[in-house]
Amino acid sequence: MWSPTSSCQGQSSTRRPSPRIAARFSLVCLLALFTTACGYHLGADSPSIFGTGEKTIKVKGVDYPTLQAWLPYALRSSLRDELAARHLAVWVDDGPADFEIQIKVLSYTTREWMRSAGDRTLLYDSTLTVEAIVYEGSSNKEVWRSGPVRYTERLEEYNDPQASGELITQVMRQLTDKMRNAF
Repeated sequence: MWSPTSSCQGQSSTRRPSPRIAARFSLVCLLALFTTACGYHLGADSPSIFGTGEKTIKVKGVDYPTLQAWLPYALRSSLRDELAARHLAVWVDDGPADFEIQIKVLSYTTREWMRSAGDRTLLYDSTLTVEAIVYEGSSNKEVWRSGPVRYTERLEEYNDPQASGELITQVMRQLTDKMRNAF
């Protein structure tokens, strides 16, 4: 009668990888070594436009062409949280600062996709497009411009404050990601 232990007696239980797998693994290791030697690195490790993170920053203003009175506060708050979490700069609310940032809301739109029989919005897209301009605090000289940063999210409940908060958070994350590109 055959048993799994009878056919394996005297053999080691370790398997060697096939030569093809070993070659692929070696190639991946060589590529990783080559790219790090050439200066490639993760975006989270790259220097920011503010330097080492010890410089101060404050909001110069928020330009927004919408009637959403809550939007400037939400943008400032989310930007402050992202900069602090990534240790890009020290936030100050007033007084002198090394850098000042101007946030421009280029567009904030909501589009309905589905309504109920009771004329209630069931599904909609919300899109926020912003641009940030960083100025040197002492000379008011433009140091950096983000270009348009846009995020769209499909949502189910209209006028859900948490949904708008997630939209703003995602836009500010993209914006602070761009701040890591110091070129």
